[in-house]
Amino acid sequence: MSEHQYYEFQTIDRPLSTSEQAEIKKLSSRVQLTPTQAIFVYNFGDFRGKPEQILTQYFDAMFYIANWGTWQLMFRFPKAIIDPSWFVPYDLPNAITVTTTPKYIVLDIQIIEEDGFGWVEGEGWLPELLPLRNDLLSGDLRLLYLVWLRVAPYLAGEELDDDPIEPPIPPNLSQLSPPLEAFIKLVELNPDLVDAAAQASTRHQASSDLPLENWLSALSEAEKQKFLLKLLQREPHTDLQLINRLKELAGAGRSSPPFTPGQRRLSELEAIVDTLRAKREQKEQNAAKKKRIKELEALAPQEAEAWQRVGQLIEFKQAKPYDEAAALLKDLLDLADYQGRLPEFDRRFEKLKSDYSNRPALIARLRKIRS
Repeated sequence: MSEHQYYEFQTIDRPLSTSEQAEIKKLSSRVQLTPTQAIFVYNFGDFRGKPEQILTQYFDAMFYIANWGTWQLMFRFPKAIIDPSWFVPYDLPNAITVTTTPKYIVLDIQIIEEDGFGWVEGEGWLPELLPLRNDLLSGDLRLLYLVWLRVAPYLAGEELDDDPIEPPIPPNLSQLSPPLEAFIKLVELNPDLVDAAAQASTRHQASSDLPLENWLSALSEAEKQKFLLKLLQREPHTDLQLINRLKELAGAGRSSPPFTPGQRRLSELEAIVDTLRAKREQKEQNAAKKKRIKELEALAPQEAEAWQRVGQLIEFKQAKPYDEAAALLKDLLDLADYQGRLPEFDRRFEKLKSDYSNRPALIARLRKIRS
């Protein structure tokens, strides 16, 4: 199997300067570079740079995928507007890790599929996933819980206990956003497992009851000037920095995101998955049965014409008409079974076989209908 690796870096808070673009071009002559994006694709060989360092120095997000079975998603956050303690309950060695620099918090998510997945296309995924960065900045940790769901089965007994307990359950797991749906599709996370987890997830709407505007007057003149300067310079996330500061003045601080303590073990979630799957399959079977009954009831008034059509198709002495005749006979068999008239069908069917016993291709098809 040939190797294929795809790296995509993206800026969100600011474009790359001319000098930064020049530095990035030195990493590879094949780089696809714009002021906000850098893409590196390798079918042979490897990336010369260190992705984590490149992200920390120049970009806000990185997506990596390799066809031997690795996904990696990294986000860089300004240290002034996010609390790294939010991520601690979801820390998973080699899966969810957090590092800090003087200016930034870097969240690194890696998922490894040991069997690999053949040829992959990396282009187009990062734009779908980028809104997850803002979600995390606002305290929406559903992405991290979904990562735990994806990696817990293969980390159990290694990095995790044999039957690990789930981490804190974020609210709104039953109401996933398009970026979260895209992530589930990308990493092939079992939707039934997500539904199982969502049973213990509360619904929560962000509260804006705290009258933060009342605390604007508590800002010192120096702070007011500082925030105004940030606005004039269009510094990213000035609004979040101001909100956080006003919360501190109001005594609320940077409150932890809401969650439900995790109590279920992985085996319990998997048992719920089995129940959900059984209910879904039963529902699908019932729906298919109702649909089939409608089809048979529509066929009933045309039964005579259907038998006549079978004879016409057989006279073509060709494979495709034989297939069509066999399909129609299967419908007639199901209709007879539904109406309790199987003996009548069998008499006509056996006569058909006898009349055309010298046509082996047709007889082979008829035997599959009623052996």
